[in-house]
Amino acid sequence: MPIIRVAAIVVTHRGGELLRDCIASLRAQTRPVDELLVVVSNGALPVDAPALQLGANVGYAQAANAGVRATTGEVLLLNDDTRLAPDCVARLVDTWSVPGVYQPRIRLADGSGRLDNVGLGFLPDGSVWARGRNGPDREIHDVPGGFSGAAVLIARSWWEALGGFDERFGSFGEDVDLALRLHRRGAPFFVVPDAVVDHHLGASWGRVSAEKIRRIEHNRVRAAVRSMPASAVAALPFTTAARYLLFAGLGVTGRGPGHDVPAGARLAAMEGLLRGLADSPQWFADRRRDAPDWTRGELAMLRLLWQGRAWWEDIVR
Repeated sequence: MPIIRVAAIVVTHRGGELLRDCIASLRAQTRPVDELLVVVSNGALPVDAPALQLGANVGYAQAANAGVRATTGEVLLLNDDTRLAPDCVARLVDTWSVPGVYQPRIRLADGSGRLDNVGLGFLPDGSVWARGRNGPDREIHDVPGGFSGAAVLIARSWWEALGGFDERFGSFGEDVDLALRLHRRGAPFFVVPDAVVDHHLGASWGRVSAEKIRRIEHNRVRAAVRSMPASAVAALPFTTAARYLLFAGLGVTGRGPGHDVPAGARLAAMEGLLRGLADSPQWFADRRRDAPDWTRGELAMLRLLWQGRAWWEDIVR
């Protein structure tokens, strides 16, 4: 079994009790992390822990990248609203076989006994849905299409080969973009259901807001144009329209994501989509720059994204 060093990087811009719980859970691990760094985007650090003060809320992507550059071990990224089971790091390390992406099982921390996610599944337009979201807490072994930025272990060699998160994303979608770029380069993905993380979903930005939806839609187009199969990019306007119609129809029945959106959310989604399409020449330039390093072609990506697709039962739940 390979001997690896683990660097836990916790990004925070609010701190508070949730951050204290996260750090306490890291310090209670049966297999301690080798490095611990709290990246503080803005404000004071309310815990006694090694910290990197950025002095401003620069967005998750830039903050995470700064934390990775300041450490040396394999990259264990954590939101500040997560809490690890005592054997979580040990389970991740025991599962490690080759450099890749290792996704723990993430539960909702509300005591409901439900899952937050076990990775992300793709929809045809490049949007993603949390696999297992609000479903019963159970082990899921299917390899996901993408990883959850709330908690994931990524090999440093892969992180550095791709340059980490694209900082132009700010917050939301940077994990989708990196997952697609990793897939294009042939990185292996694994699920570690025995490694359990509890997550206070939406503690930073809220569960749903118009601004969050606007950012997600804009960045979703960026990631899709950059790395999705060419056929999926060509069909993007049509598959996006189909998704909007599907969600609206589900909302009428009181199911899915369309029944509890805030005022202005639908307009925000359209604004984000139009901005993303208007900016698409930049994303096509990224695609042309990345393509010479791809090891997965169009058919291989289509098969992979089908295998790692979003689950219907999660969408309609």
